[in-house]
Amino acid sequence: MKSFLLMLGMLILGSSLYAQEKEYMYEIGGGLGTGWGYGDVNRSSALYSPSLAAELLFRYNLNLRWSVAVDFSTTGLDGDSKDFDNAFPGGTRWKFDRQYWQLGFRPEFSFWNYGWGSDYREKKRLAPFLTAGLGFGFSTGSTYEGITEDTKTTAALAIPLGLGVKWKMAPRWDLQLTALWTKTFGDKVDGIADPYGVGTVGAVNTDWIGSIMMSVTFCFKERCLECKNQNSF
Repeated sequence: MKSFLLMLGMLILGSSLYAQEKEYMYEIGGGLGTGWGYGDVNRSSALYSPSLAAELLFRYNLNLRWSVAVDFSTTGLDGDSKDFDNAFPGGTRWKFDRQYWQLGFRPEFSFWNYGWGSDYREKKRLAPFLTAGLGFGFSTGSTYEGITEDTKTTAALAIPLGLGVKWKMAPRWDLQLTALWTKTFGDKVDGIADPYGVGTVGAVNTDWIGSIMMSVTFCFKERCLECKNQNSF
C-alpha cells in the first residue's frame, strides 16, 4: 500500500511539473485604463483631463524575451484652453471633446526570460518590457473654436512608444500594465490645426496621446518544446 501511494504521489508530482513547464504561443484578451491628449492646448501636462480607455489585445510570443502585440484601442480626448495660461491669437478659446481609435502593431522586448515554471532558462513570472511600433488611428467628435463647432473625422499614422510590466498569474493567464506615448503624424487629432499660423504641421506637429492600460490575457496554442523550430531560448 505504501509503495502504491508513493508511486501515485510521484505521478501527481511529475504531471504537475510537466503542466508548469508548458508554454503557449498566443494570447488574447482586453484591458481598461485611462488616456489623455497632448497638443496645442495641453503642451506637457500628464494625465490632464483623463478619459476612459479600452483595448482588445492579441499577442504572439516568439520566445521568452520577444513578443508581438496587435491591439485595437480607443480613448477619449478632452481639453479646454481656459485651463492653461498660453494665449491664442485673438483670445480665441479652443475646446475639444473627441474619441480616438487606433489599430497598433507593437513588438515587445522583456528584460528577463518571461514564463511559468523553472528550468535552465531561469524564467521569471514578473518581467518589465519595452515596446514600440506602428499604428493607424482616427479621431471623431467635436472641436470648438470660440462658438464655432467642427465635427470632422481626422485620420493619422502613429508611432506608439512605451514600457510596462508583465505578471504571469497562472500558466495560462497574464496581467500587463502598459504606459504608452503615441506620436501622431497629423496635426488635427484634437481637431486643432496650427492655431498660431506658424506652419507647424506634418511631422513636427504637437499631437501626442498618452495612456495607461491594465490588461488581462488568456494563453492558448501550446508550444511544442521538443520541436526544433519552436524552441524558446
